[in-house]
Amino acid sequence: MIVRKLEYLAALAKEKHFARAAQACHVSQPTLSAGIQQLETELGVQIVKRGRRFQGFTEPGELVLSWALQTIKDAEALRQKLKHQQAASSGPLRVGVLGSTIPLIKLFTEPFHERFPDVSLRVTIQDAFETQQSIDEGSIDVAITYLDRNSRHYARWQALYVEEYELLIRRGTRFSGNATARWEDIKELPLCLLFPDMRIFGTEESEILNEALTKTTHITTSAIWLVMDHVRSGKWASVLPRPVRAMIANDPELEAIPLPSKGKQPTVGIALPRGEPRSRLADSFFDMATSSQSLKLIEMLLRSSRATTLTPIRRNNTVRMNAR
Repeated sequence: MIVRKLEYLAALAKEKHFARAAQACHVSQPTLSAGIQQLETELGVQIVKRGRRFQGFTEPGELVLSWALQTIKDAEALRQKLKHQQAASSGPLRVGVLGSTIPLIKLFTEPFHERFPDVSLRVTIQDAFETQQSIDEGSIDVAITYLDRNSRHYARWQALYVEEYELLIRRGTRFSGNATARWEDIKELPLCLLFPDMRIFGTEESEILNEALTKTTHITTSAIWLVMDHVRSGKWASVLPRPVRAMIANDPELEAIPLPSKGKQPTVGIALPRGEPRSRLADSFFDMATSSQSLKLIEMLLRSSRATTLTPIRRNNTVRMNAR
């Protein structure tokens, strides 16, 4: 390859000695000399002044040397770019998500898997603070988190929905069938809650829930499935972020009733960190998650008074999600 011969030339210019130049290139002196002679033949000019010892470069040789140094530099830049591109196009894709968004993640991972079946996904549950730390450290490629405070840190971002909360109960129990519920109502119910200080709750919501826990018998936990099982028994109620609707889609036992907003609600969105090189897979994940179809499905799911079932529909070798 011509770049290798140019490296011989650059080494000779640096060492000013054929043997040392050959040693620097990890080849024999005859190999180095032959490579430079082949370069002279290909370019049709004499590059090195002839003599028993190295005496410098000819005038055309100085031009060739200048070109050689720039070409070597460009070749190395190309190698690095190709290396980064290869790394950015292979898995696993690292995704950091808020715990409250877990019920929606399948809307993104299923289409991504259909398009990139050989790429693994590493999904980490984080709060907003941990997500920002991961972005700063470069340990995640995609973030699904609160956007309000940190949008300036992102190369690309898109709002998905505004965080709201719902009272989760068993159908047929108190408040079942109501269009809405009041925050005051939860103070009258035995509760099974995720810890109120977890970052899935806003400040005002945490205060209300902590007060409610002083007035009723309760269970607190960090396990969402423990919450669901206890609410399903009919003996406890819970308060969860709005994506809970996706978790109880067509569940004959559970019902989610909207609670009114308290103060300014945070915006949940998907974001790509700044910095290069950015993962091409991350861009693809972002594009699928923010397509008009995906955004419409999220809106439908979160707006519905009865949770919607989402099923994949295959068409023309692509997958779209169908609501029914």
